[in-house]
Amino acid sequence: MKSGLTRIFFLGVCGLFAGCTTPSGGPVAITKVNPYHLQSGPIVRTEDRMIEFEHRRHLYGAVEASERRDLYGNYYTVFWKTETRAPVTVKLEYRQGSTGLSIHTQEVVVDAPKRTNETKFQIIGDDYHTNGKVTQWRATIIENGTVVAEYKSYLWQ
Repeated sequence: MKSGLTRIFFLGVCGLFAGCTTPSGGPVAITKVNPYHLQSGPIVRTEDRMIEFEHRRHLYGAVEASERRDLYGNYYTVFWKTETRAPVTVKLEYRQGSTGLSIHTQEVVVDAPKRTNETKFQIIGDDYHTNGKVTQWRATIIENGTVVAEYKSYLWQ
């Protein structure tokens, strides 16, 4: 029981640091970035069943230990809205524990955005196991070659 409470406390502290972010305003805005770190170990049992559901949702379909191992890592959901509805690129830049100051990038092109959107990124599998967990990140939306919205973790520099 005590280790479960310690783990919940640790996850809460990590969420506090990852959640200290800077939203943007204007016709295109990132409203929230939802980070989730899926790691091996027992599922945290709490009264909030959504925590257990999130863990099981990411592992859905993985039967063998090797399949579950390939799904461990960092997941990010970027929630954003736009009034212009012009094509954009949603970009996630991040640093990982074992790669020092090198910046890794993932991009998703959205040709026909809706008024409210969500874009998902994942750093899993060999990339996660080789380079380590994500330590800091920044999400940006680029429209016509210009950054129009940004949302970053507290540790991003």
